[in-house]
Amino acid sequence: MWAATDQNCLNYLRYHQSEIRATLYQGLADAIDNNIDLHDVGQCLILPSSYTGGPRYMKQCLQDALALARFHRKIDLFITVTCNLNWPEITRELLLGQTAADHPNLCARVFNMKKQAIIEDIYKRGIFGRTVAYVYTIEFQKRGLPHMHILIFLQPEDKIQTPKQVD
Repeated sequence: MWAATDQNCLNYLRYHQSEIRATLYQGLADAIDNNIDLHDVGQCLILPSSYTGGPRYMKQCLQDALALARFHRKIDLFITVTCNLNWPEITRELLLGQTAADHPNLCARVFNMKKQAIIEDIYKRGIFGRTVAYVYTIEFQKRGLPHMHILIFLQPEDKIQTPKQVD
């Protein structure tokens, strides 16, 4: 169902390029200026930043994260969380003879629950101190397992200053 929905969105963007002001992008003019063979140039399709997962969307998310870092001056914690195929929540749901690799949907759902619990522990329960802001990204490894990188900004009085505080 997701693929069908995404295809509908892409078809809309393909046939409504004039409405998203795609002519502002000088792809053909740049190709002519750089002496590129015009037979190799296809039709350019501009994906706006509102299309989740597109290059402009990713760049906008990066700019938002950099603005957070610029405003709060210093990232206090950089945490990486990786999905573990041996988590009891995953192994408990597998049938005899199945592996976690057979059910990527199960791994993704369990990882999402763990992600929400970790963010709640950090942001709401304040296990590292009072959190001012956080930003995270989720990536999928080559084996298909999700992992998360999270940046945490703490209140000035809760910032880690000495190695003893880390221990």
